[in-house]
Amino acid sequence: DRRKQGVLEVVEDHRRTAAVLTSLLESANTGTASGHVGIGAGVSLPLAPSDAEGRSIVDLGSGVYGERTWSGALEVTLQRQKDLESIVNDLEARMSELEEDVAQHAIAFNAMAESIESDAKAEPAATETAGPDEPEPEPEEKRAPAPRRRRFGSELTLDD
Repeated sequence: DRRKQGVLEVVEDHRRTAAVLTSLLESANTGTASGHVGIGAGVSLPLAPSDAEGRSIVDLGSGVYGERTWSGALEVTLQRQKDLESIVNDLEARMSELEEDVAQHAIAFNAMAESIESDAKAEPAATETAGPDEPEPEPEEKRAPAPRRRRFGSELTLDD
């Protein structure tokens, strides 16, 4: 479930990015593409008005970055989003299969536990009906442990 949540957060990040890129493309088509890009700590960089499609830096994976047009970046983002949604669907299907397996194993476990309990209840009843004439086995006497031998210095003992 944590894995699924992590993937869903990445999917949401891709949706936001796609929305921003789509908005920038529409603004560029009307000649009003401008705005501010937040870089953190309350600092934003201005995006100059332009009627041309801008360029962006896209993480292509494994620490490799490439420059793409906004439409190219949007294409990459939408493809990644599609791939991530496919992963989410696969995770959900696998989780469903695992839940079914766990439920089946739980039913089998409960059935075995009931069988063992009924067998355990039947055995004492059978031994009680055997009769008091049979002598009960006496518990074996426990041997006291051998005294621990100690060495003094480098003296040899018979055990050496």
